[in-house]
Amino acid sequence: MGEGVGGGIPDAGSRASGVGGRSENPIALGAALVPIAAHATNTVALPEQTSSPTPTPDPRLPTPALAPTPHPPPPTPWLTTLLAHNAGTAYLRRYDNPLTLEAFRDSVPVTDYEDLLPWLDRVREGESDVLFAGRPLAYERTGGSTGGMKLIPYSAEGLRDFQCSLFPWLVQVVKTHAITGRAYFSISPATRPPESIGGVPVGLPDGAYLGDTGAALLSRMTAVPFDVASIADVDRWREETLRHLAAARDLELISVWSPTFLLALLDHLDDPQKLWPRLKIVSCWADATSKPFAEELAERLPHAHIQPKGLLSTETVVTVPDERDRPVLTPHGFFEFEREGRQFLSHELIEGDIYEVIATTASGLYRYRTSDLVRYAGLAPSGRPILAFAGRGGLVSDLVGEKLTEPFVADCLDGVPGFHVLVPDSERNGYILIAETDLSISLDDVEQRLRRNPQYAYARRLGQLQPLRLVRVARLFERYTEAHIKLGVRLGDVKPAVLRNERDWLDRLGCES
Repeated sequence: MGEGVGGGIPDAGSRASGVGGRSENPIALGAALVPIAAHATNTVALPEQTSSPTPTPDPRLPTPALAPTPHPPPPTPWLTTLLAHNAGTAYLRRYDNPLTLEAFRDSVPVTDYEDLLPWLDRVREGESDVLFAGRPLAYERTGGSTGGMKLIPYSAEGLRDFQCSLFPWLVQVVKTHAITGRAYFSISPATRPPESIGGVPVGLPDGAYLGDTGAALLSRMTAVPFDVASIADVDRWREETLRHLAAARDLELISVWSPTFLLALLDHLDDPQKLWPRLKIVSCWADATSKPFAEELAERLPHAHIQPKGLLSTETVVTVPDERDRPVLTPHGFFEFEREGRQFLSHELIEGDIYEVIATTASGLYRYRTSDLVRYAGLAPSGRPILAFAGRGGLVSDLVGEKLTEPFVADCLDGVPGFHVLVPDSERNGYILIAETDLSISLDDVEQRLRRNPQYAYARRLGQLQPLRLVRVARLFERYTEAHIKLGVRLGDVKPAVLRNERDWLDRLGCES
């Protein structure tokens, strides 16, 4: 998974437990979910904070430009409970078993996946009490946007944190929008063979995220039976998915990861607005590189509310939408925010600044670099920080020192129509803009925007980087999706990206350079 809350469960169908079918009479989903959500959230949580009234500023005085929003440091019962629970683990023993916030930040280093590999290998080999107490209940693979495939373990406590973050969001959506009809949650085809490591499954059944009661309830409400996820052939999966969606006249809720996933399905349906007159809300990624596709979705489903998802990855939930669709920080985890080599707590953030999320999870990731960038937008009335997704910080292309980042490239390509991606040239030092075949694009304009990066401009002047090239590819996003599926990424998890740093993307797309 990348970023975004996937309908309360990460790609429900891809982890289906075999429960299929639909109930003949839709039940009041909101009322049924409330007691389940209350049970799921019966665990340690940061108490809601109330923000202090903001004093009226004196117009005669200048406004401080670089001052953090004044609110008290967040309490940390989640972190201290976690540290006490995992005090006997090999990883925390190495750092003298810190039990307080201060000791934890002083002794435990900021890490990335490669730093944790020796510890993760010990977990994978069957050793207990390495990163967290006991052994994992499951693993999940994630391809990510910045490197190779990663294997992430899940502890019982870590899965409970997913539940505690996602259930309240789902209940809120159902109650706010009065959902009584069918719902469609992203269900990918079974393009990956079943896998286990030492008897521990790779991939999760629905019950692991929702509990058996929640999974059974959603199986009764789903417009597309979860057992469609068992279909390995993509064409047959699509045919079955479309058949069920076309029959769901009472569809009211759609939740997918990428808007491109839903757009591809809509291309095969006649007048979805007339087909689903009761559709009320579509939850999908709508920030950063997904923004233009979410806007297209809004044009094609004008009668439905488009709710931007929060930030969720295979590793952790970071934010979930509140009642006003603001992405607020979940209390079920511990988060720091890095900027210019320094780590800050949420009460130290400066409004408008962009930070990388550093996460600590109950599944054994301590001060873990997520590579996710967020922009701090102040406090919600609940006192929770509002953090808008700004892109992936770990995705950098650097051929001769130019260091192009995804947020920068996204800004350079703002306004370029259709799906497009900037990649390194496979035959020379330079870049190729791969785009759809029938869209008007000003290559000179994109080149000038890229030159706002001083290192890129300097390398172009010296001839170290060759001029930007444009390669048009028919069925571009379809080919891009197929390339990801070959890498083991589920269909519903494919993310639109504006930058890739591998040189072989034309080959992956089956194109000549």
